[in-house]
Amino acid sequence: MTAREQESSPELIEAPEHLPEPVADVWREIVASNDLAGKVDRAALETFCTLMARLREARDRIEEEGMVVTDPRGRVIPHPALAVERATAEQIRAWGDRFAPLVKPVRKRGYIADATAQSIAEAKHLEGPRFAGPVAALKTLAWMVDEAQRDSMEALQKAMTTTVPQYLKACAELQVTPASVPSGVGVVAPAPTEGEEPAEGEKSGVASVSDLQARARARRSG
Repeated sequence: MTAREQESSPELIEAPEHLPEPVADVWREIVASNDLAGKVDRAALETFCTLMARLREARDRIEEEGMVVTDPRGRVIPHPALAVERATAEQIRAWGDRFAPLVKPVRKRGYIADATAQSIAEAKHLEGPRFAGPVAALKTLAWMVDEAQRDSMEALQKAMTTTVPQYLKACAELQVTPASVPSGVGVVAPAPTEGEEPAEGEKSGVASVSDLQARARARRSG
């Protein structure tokens, strides 16, 4: 294995053998919570883990022995671990969020997002890595539309001039119609009878802006 391969190997982020077990425990927690892999500043990580382990030890001592103790002369004084806790916490704060656990956003479910995901799952022509990027973009747009509806009418009206047109265009380009056909894909709206104007949503095969506004109002009214 070359030096470059060794630097990028996930095995290099294992806790060093010389670390005390409490420090090694913190190391493993940080590595797991941050999905750390590849080249890592091991010296910095070791220092941070040592501080975290020291802080935990001080807090454990205070928890077990109380906030005050008796010194050799019999006087009641603040527990010495309080000073250690305070100083260590200040040092850890100086590191900022360098080794803070990653927060992965959780997207809420919504009508547009659910219908879009269902249509994509049923669209066999979108299978394979070729469409992975466009599909991910379409799902994001669908989520943004739902978020606008959940937020406020003002947010929804703003989305009507930006996000919704982009969403409808992406639907057309990927040949999916989730907003107008929530239970399937590839279903064509019935042709209008002679002399009858097709509905706005039927002209394009996807939901119109007014359709989305109506659904938002209906959701808010219960």
